[in-house]
Amino acid sequence: MQSDACCIDTARPGHAIVPDPQFRFRRPVPTALPRRLPRYRALAAILTEELRAGRHRPGAQLPSVRQLCADHGASLATVTHALHRLEDAGLIEARPRRGFFVLESAVQAARAAPPIDAIALAGRRKRLIALATTQADCLSLGHLAMDDALLPLAALKRLLMQQLRSGTSVLSTRSCHGTAALREQLARRSRALGCDFHADDIVVTQGEAEALELSLRVLTRAGDRVAVASPAPFRALEIIASLRLQVLEIPASGDQQGLSVAALAFALQHHRVAACVFEPSCASADGSLMSDAAKQQLAALLAQHRIPLIECDLMGDLYRGVQRPRPVKAFDRSDGVLYCGSFACLTGPGFSLGYVVAGRHHLQLQAARTVHGELLPAPIADTLTAFMASGAFEPHLRRLRRRLAAQLAAHHEAVLRHFPPGTRVGAGQGGYVLWVELPGGLDACLLLEQARLQGYTFVPGAVFSTGSSFDHCLRLTASHPLDEARARGIRTLGEIAGRLLESQPAKPT
Repeated sequence: MQSDACCIDTARPGHAIVPDPQFRFRRPVPTALPRRLPRYRALAAILTEELRAGRHRPGAQLPSVRQLCADHGASLATVTHALHRLEDAGLIEARPRRGFFVLESAVQAARAAPPIDAIALAGRRKRLIALATTQADCLSLGHLAMDDALLPLAALKRLLMQQLRSGTSVLSTRSCHGTAALREQLARRSRALGCDFHADDIVVTQGEAEALELSLRVLTRAGDRVAVASPAPFRALEIIASLRLQVLEIPASGDQQGLSVAALAFALQHHRVAACVFEPSCASADGSLMSDAAKQQLAALLAQHRIPLIECDLMGDLYRGVQRPRPVKAFDRSDGVLYCGSFACLTGPGFSLGYVVAGRHHLQLQAARTVHGELLPAPIADTLTAFMASGAFEPHLRRLRRRLAAQLAAHHEAVLRHFPPGTRVGAGQGGYVLWVELPGGLDACLLLEQARLQGYTFVPGAVFSTGSSFDHCLRLTASHPLDEARARGIRTLGEIAGRLLESQPAKPT
């Protein structure tokens, strides 16, 4: 469907999802609730009334999900959705492998609670993040941490030992904004991006998350609105929320072409935006990649409106094309782009320093890091500097790109083979993520809960938005080779998804 008006998420004031006036949504967005409540919401209201009436005493276990299905003649998905609404409202809690229990304050909360339709999304986000985190007893099929065999750990260890043998003083050496030598290496490498960074404009950070947070601190203040491309990195959404900023979600163009510049232009006509946070090159959520033409349009649009862009480039070096995608910073003629990079996906978590090319904001960013950041240990910075200067960095990236491309192709084929008919799978043009859209509007969180019982986990699409547009999506990654355990995991996910689809009530004709 097409729309010519903004659709505000009334369940979370201040968080808006802007429709694209020229492109189609991935899923239709209703303009009003149907007159008749969906079954899961009606059931949630019934259960809330039971708590209000004291039918279930505080601390007691609710009937099992299967028992509730039988008592109310409802499907597994309906009951699970209803229980999640009560959990989000703070009335019950889920205890792994045991069931749902009434919280001590549930009766009073139920009596004082607003209607079930007014439950805020904050509880939902909390549950989603808990679901998305890795589990010690589960094999992760959707997180970004790479197999050690893909990382240059032997070379980094050798260089680190050389640093340590140079004397013990290196262990007590720290820097606030990164060593001059590391910043110079980053500046030299910028020419391959079509940019020309100056070492003095670069501020090194503990990682990409700190780079983003510090940039937002410099550019915004509490209450400001920040535009993000949807789906957005869930870490970015949580950082924005922690700084008491409002989110404005901008939809994609479709076909994993990244942010819709037309939708952004439409949004800027209706909203005051303090800053934008976009991931234009090989996005970590769905692997989408904006074209050079779209990036150039984006830079010009933001310059026209004098709105700064925080450009996150976590996976741009992991492209699968002939040439490394140029960042929006390469088209920046007004010094309005703060470019954030990271080593996390290139050298592993032990060497995951980040950095910001801050341009005219570099003094403010240095001051912000002095106040809010920890000092950076010299051995890590010096090891990365030596690795980049040795000539081994680029060959490592070439090998890494080849291996990730092969792994991604194998995972992609496995998902298509084992998931139910109608499943859509996108791999983007870079990175190592698979964006999976489940058929029939199947809730990926319900799939995740069932998968965790079988020892597998992934990242549900719902964490990449403040709304519900991606509840039917999930992210898988090819961060490891498709060995027997991972192949069995993908097959298990597909089997669970098939069973859940079969259990859904037939849609009325």
